Amino acid sequence: MRLLAVLAAVAAFLAITAQPPAPAAPASAASPPADQAAAPYALAGAGAVVEADGPAAAAAPIPRVTRFRVPIEGGVVPAAPELLPGSARFYRGGFHEGVDFPFAVGTPVYAAATGTVSRIDYAFEDWSEPARNAALDNARRLGYTPELVLDLIRGRQVWIDHGNGVVTRYAHLSAVAPLKRGDPVDETTVIGRVGSSGYPEGGAHLHFEIRIGDSYVGAGLGADGARDAVRKAFGR
Repeated sequence: MRLLAVLAAVAAFLAITAQPPAPAAPASAASPPADQAAAPYALAGAGAVVEADGPAAAAAPIPRVTRFRVPIEGGVVPAAPELLPGSARFYRGGFHEGVDFPFAVGTPVYAAATGTVSRIDYAFEDWSEPARNAALDNARRLGYTPELVLDLIRGRQVWIDHGNGVVTRYAHLSAVAPLKRGDPVDETTVIGRVGSSGYPEGGAHLHFEIRIGDSYVGAGLGADGARDAVRKAFGR
């Protein structure tokens, strides 16, 4: 039943998004996703409001008090531009918003810093290949990826709220840990397992995002700038 509801939602959304996207709302009007615990998303100094999937996003600084661990044991910050934020995703007419860590299915994924679980996808059911292909075709025609489609592409997810408008997202998971919203976590907590849910064509990897307000770390900085911003986030 959930799959049918998802497919219906995608179909309705695609019909709506056949029109040009509306201008971005002012920062004061932005609100967190319904699935996410309330948090102060107006982070001082985070820059202008940016489109969720656009190349011209304002740079999002890391608060001085916040540093992250690489969320996979033995993982390293990638150097390849295609694994970093801001790289083009021509298959859906959009741009990458996170860091990809290619690892085998089932590899443990840890929280990147102390925080609380704000989203965890237990009742997850992947969308069908025909629905996915139709959504991607439509995104290419639009020249951007609608937010609902982008969320479905990310597959099974866990989100962790670190306070001050900072949220980390862990996507394409094959499984999630026995946690619930509001549970505290830290760098020793396994929150899920590597997979390829949402977009199996991408192969097994962890897609990891650091969100600050309405932007993400590495947005709009180019390949070298994104690499430097990500390394700084991990204290490298």
